[in-house]
Amino acid sequence: MLSGKLIAVVPLAILFVLPVTTSYGQEAIGKATSVKPQAEGIHSGGTRTLSGGSDVYSKETVRTGDTGQANLQFRDNSNLSVGPKSSVHLDKYVYDPNKSAGTIAVQATRGSLRFVTGSQGSGSYQIKTPYGTLGVRG
Repeated sequence: MLSGKLIAVVPLAILFVLPVTTSYGQEAIGKATSVKPQAEGIHSGGTRTLSGGSDVYSKETVRTGDTGQANLQFRDNSNLSVGPKSSVHLDKYVYDPNKSAGTIAVQATRGSLRFVTGSQGSGSYQIKTPYGTLGVRG
């Protein structure tokens, strides 16, 4: 009788023991190439500490502290540097490497950033700020 109950409980226990992943059920759009000294990734209400090599995802917010900086590189080799005291939301990322085309949209709600385009020759880039929107079309 005990073995029947144990068999029923084991699969449920495994679900709780498995490590929690931060993949958010989607493919990574890039990586943090460097983080100094600390930055956070916020997605679907969860917060994690970013470090060099961490994946970043669409719909994620990258937030830095008073002295924080984060450098991100996307799959198309675009680079986004997020300065101290900043918050940048990665709104949209679409990239087709076969066509070298896609769309990147970020929203800077606070602080500073530097964006360098990548290999999306005919792509479009949109950077939204509280004061206006900058759009670049290939």
